Amino acid sequence: MAKQVAIALLVASLALLIIYGADVMVASQSNSAERMGFLPFNDSVRGAAFGGGAVIMSIIAFVIARKEYAPAVSVLLFVNGGLIIAGMVALIGQGALNSADPSGAMRTIGSTIGMGAILVGLGAWKSIRDKKASAARGKEPTQN
Repeated sequence: MAKQVAIALLVASLALLIIYGADVMVASQSNSAERMGFLPFNDSVRGAAFGGGAVIMSIIAFVIARKEYAPAVSVLLFVNGGLIIAGMVALIGQGALNSADPSGAMRTIGSTIGMGAILVGLGAWKSIRDKKASAARGKEPTQN
């Protein structure tokens, strides 16, 4: 049961990240001075609600499933963290550091990449732990 809850949280956080990324892409293509996407939020609210919420849900999912064999949890943690890192690399590539406040942009991008790296690290930790648990049993655990 805990494994299914963790996977549901990770899928929901992946959906939030995809919506957030799509909104940022729409906003970056906008010609208006406000650079609004399809979500009716400014950058900080959008980042906190969609990006921060996704990271928090991913960490909660890891905690819930940490003692269960759940390779899907590891994969989804890798995907969520990788998506965050890839999004920040794309922003750097688009010239986000050439904004009016490059030091503020660098702090934001750096801390966001750090959050993505934490999720990738949790995915790696979970994967290693799952492999050790299955090796200790001498065979692959059955999937429920």
